[in-house]
Amino acid sequence: MKNSDRPLVSVITPSYNQADYIEETILSVLNQSYTNIEYIIIDGASSDTTIDIIQKYSDRISYWCSESDKGQADAINKGLRRATGDYVCWINSDDVLYPNFVETFVDCFEQNPNVDFIYGNVEQGPNIQHKSLRKGRQTDFIEMLTTLSVPIPQQATMWRRSLMEKIGYLEVEWHVLLDREYFMRVARHADILYVPKTVAFFRNHDTSKSVAEWHKWIPELQRYYNRIFSDKTKDYYAYKKQAMANMDWECFKIACTCGLYKQALSSFWSMFRLTPFKAIKRVVIYFLVRLKHIIVR
Repeated sequence: MKNSDRPLVSVITPSYNQADYIEETILSVLNQSYTNIEYIIIDGASSDTTIDIIQKYSDRISYWCSESDKGQADAINKGLRRATGDYVCWINSDDVLYPNFVETFVDCFEQNPNVDFIYGNVEQGPNIQHKSLRKGRQTDFIEMLTTLSVPIPQQATMWRRSLMEKIGYLEVEWHVLLDREYFMRVARHADILYVPKTVAFFRNHDTSKSVAEWHKWIPELQRYYNRIFSDKTKDYYAYKKQAMANMDWECFKIACTCGLYKQALSSFWSMFRLTPFKAIKRVVIYFLVRLKHIIVR
């Protein structure tokens, strides 16, 4: 797929038991309008037919392996360390890149030489026939830290490989928080740019990690926020109260959605201690809205 006339782009796909979807992912990379691509697949020793599908396209894949790993972040890091491109990105083995993804972002980098990280929009849904638009927006570290809104769709991101020399790789300890933590770290240390282009498809089916393991967000969010505010000397420490209250609110909603009512109560009390009036107001409105939905149904 390589053509030396333009910068080399490394695309990494971490994979584990996604035989139902990975062929569509692979073809979305191989069929890019941009040709100078280094495609790397890191499989975590899949037990389904994933390997057979990868081998079907092995002559067009720059590197692939199938071996046990420590999770998705570890697999992505293996690919990032092997990458030699000027720009890098990853696409999960159940998601899809649209044909102009790489070309669009390389053009944007060439037009914005001071930018280290670019992201856009994705469409999302259970399949590509049933989808809705998920927009990104320009943001910064403090906004993401305090609001818990990270408007950076992972499937629509690309960054300079040199950025990793500054901020490092993904942290292997995170199971669901891996991209959120990384993008917040990027925003803290680099220039980021939102481009209003829709360049990928995010498949949020029932067995995808973002859906099936929704409850795991609670302990990881709590651990991340307690850790990041453990150092009182940081310039963002002044935002602790606001950020922690909003973190508790997110954990409360997740716990309620998952039927984890003891955890929801714990998150409520934690939020109440920080912002009593706001905590009560939020919870009352939350349950009134849920009650309205039940009545309407």
